[in-house]
Parts: sequence; structure tokens; C-alpha cells
Amino acid sequence: MSEGRLGGALLPLAALLGGLAGCTQESIVAVDPDVPGTTVPTVEISALASDLSGWLDTTFIGFELPATSAQKILADRGDLTSRVLGRFDIPDTVSTGSGDRQIDSFVAGEVRILFSFDEDPDSISVPDYRLELFALEQPYDSLEATWSDSGKDSPWQTPGATLGPLLASGEFTNAVGTAVLPLVAPVDDLLQFWRETDGEPGVALVVSGQAPDFRVSRLELASRVTVVGLSDTIPANFAARATTFIYDPPQPSPGESLRIAGLPSARIYMQFTLPDTLGGVLLRGATINHAELQFRPLAAPDPPFTLERDIATSVLEVAADAFEVGPKVPVGPPVPNPLTNAAQVILISPEGLVDGEPLRANITALVSRVASFDTLTQVRVAIRPVPSDAQAFGFWEFGSVESELALRPRLFMLVTPSTRFPVP
Repeated sequence: MSEGRLGGALLPLAALLGGLAGCTQESIVAVDPDVPGTTVPTVEISALASDLSGWLDTTFIGFELPATSAQKILADRGDLTSRVLGRFDIPDTVSTGSGDRQIDSFVAGEVRILFSFDEDPDSISVPDYRLELFALEQPYDSLEATWSDSGKDSPWQTPGATLGPLLASGEFTNAVGTAVLPLVAPVDDLLQFWRETDGEPGVALVVSGQAPDFRVSRLELASRVTVVGLSDTIPANFAARATTFIYDPPQPSPGESLRIAGLPSARIYMQFTLPDTLGGVLLRGATINHAELQFRPLAAPDPPFTLERDIATSVLEVAADAFEVGPKVPVGPPVPNPLTNAAQVILISPEGLVDGEPLRANITALVSRVASFDTLTQVRVAIRPVPSDAQAFGFWEFGSVESELALRPRLFMLVTPSTRFPVP
């Protein structure tokens, strides 16, 4: 513990500012206009998570999955291999100008892959690459499939999906917004089979050629069909469903660290009991001018899981004990920014994290509420990516209460204790 540094006018109150071994404080003199001739110290308090009663923290994973991500990663590079899975569920009818009509046959077909880029594809330099669509020989569960398993407790016969016959392929020399792969399999036989099996067991899209990551926003089958009652063929497009992507290497476990983002997406949950006094300072009834949680960043994850762009996170109240309820614990409203009273957004920047800049979550509103009511004791918080950033493939980790001392989370507060002595 470091000694509190008090102004001369506050020396009689120095005995109030002793404290816990893990706490430090520094007082800032302020005049209370309602109490003539007195001063009220505004005290800085800093406490490690391990010095706070009931502190618990953890990472829960799985709030976004490859299957729920709007963009599927397709990759063939030294540190990441990824494939996109999907099914073409072919209907019995198709819409025409004269209403829905029964499909009779399929006379042509091609696969279209729509990619998403942050810049004009024409400005992106890529090596030559090959796209291939294979039939799967083993069904998969889109929510459970991984590089090693087609579903829960169901390994692929070959890691990376059990691939069957080649259905379509194409060679490319540059990035394209839409890649078109003509079907090489007998179109009518294949699509009739998918119509009968609801698209099972599915298809796998594979890239080769050491190309950079591609983000697939849509996988669809474009066909021309004949229908009952009409002589001309008509176009019919079928979007793949149950799409997901599987990748190697697998995402590592966070262990005792606290993680934000990644796929499956991760959130930080923590809680502690606010004591009546901390560092010798009375918190009950005090004015909490500022309270924040500080999380120390760990080293950047190894590729391919390095967070490569800024992501925004939000801070939420947690409505119950997450360590009893688990990942499905209900979350409450956002914890507001006390300056604007709007939901606070914390920008996580890889550049800042590399430099050791902590993640700071403002919890002034929560601590103020608990300090104001004798019946409240628990502060419960979740930190999660905002929805638009919840599907970031990369992640970052922070020290937990189990980490070495310098990396443990910390509570920092500016507190003005209430004046409890009478004025003559």
C-alpha cells in the first residue's frame, strides 16, 4: 500500500485513509459550500481485483458462430485454411409471371460466389487461385461443424470435410466481386437429387493457391428450368442455406485469460461485492465521482487470430449471477457514459493494446447506485463487442484475477465521502 498524500488542511483525517494492502488512494481537496469552514476530501482509490471481496471474472464463448456470421471466411494461406459449407435446398415449384409452377427439369446451372471487400476488388493484388465446389459425402451440423468434426461427437472421415466428387471449378488471376463456376456434373441429375434430399449432405467451397482471405457474403446456384405448362425455360436462383465455415487451426481456449471477440465470439463477465469501506474510505453514502474497471492487455494472439482492426465494445449490466446461471445469464441495459447518459462505446484498438493501453470500462452509474442503498452490494458487468463487430475473426485477451499481479484487473475510483460530523 502506498501512503495517502493529504493537503495540510486534511492531516487530521489521515487516519481515515489507511487501508487494504492492495489499495492506494490520493486525496484531492474540495470545499463543501454547504458546510462553512470545512473541506471534503475527494479521494483516489485504486484496488486490484484480488483485493475486492467476491471478485469473479470469466470468458463466455459462443454468442456468434461461423454459421451465424454474415460473412464466411474462405482461405488457403500458411497460417489459416478455411472452407465454406452449404446446402442447396431445391424447391418443387418456381415463381413465374403466371404464378407458381411445378419444376419439370433443370437444363443449365452454375454456382455464383459473392465476395465482400473493404475496397475495390480491382485494386487488390492477389496470386492466381482456384475455386472448387465439391459434393460432401458426409452430412454436417452447421452450428457444430468444425475442421475436425461434422457435428457434435461426429468426426469427419477426413479433417476439413469429407469431400466427394468435384461439381464446379474455376481459375482466377485477380480478385472479383462475383465468381462464377459452371457446373461440370450432370445438372438435371444433381439438382433432382438435391430436391429429393433437401440438399443433403451438402457442398464444400474450397480455395487453393495461397490466396489471401476471401469473405463470402452469398453462395447461390443459378439455373434454367423447364416448368409444367410452359414451353420456354425460365431462370431460377437458389441460395445456399445452413452455410458456415470450418477452419484450421482451431481457435485456442482462453484459459484463465479474459477475451473479447473472435469466432466463436467471446465476452467478458465479472462481478464483485462493493465493500462499505475501501482503503479506509467510507463508500456507503459517498459521492462516486468516477469509477472504472481497468483490464490489462496481454500479448497479441498469434496469427491467424490477431485482431487486425479496431472494434467497438459495449458495457452492460448483468441481471443475475453469471457464475451460477452460465452463458445464458440475462443482461440488463447498457451502463451509461456519465457525461452524456448515453450507452458508452469503448473502442478497442490493436495499436493501443500493443502499447499496453488498458481497456477501461466506466461503471460510475453502477457503483453510485450500490453505494447509495444499504440493500445493494453486487456490481455485475459484461463487456461485449457491439453487434456490428461481434463477428470479428480476431480477438484480444486481458489479464484476469488469476493472472500475475501486474496484469490483474483493477478498480479505480474518485470518491467524496459524506460529511458525518456536526457543524458547530
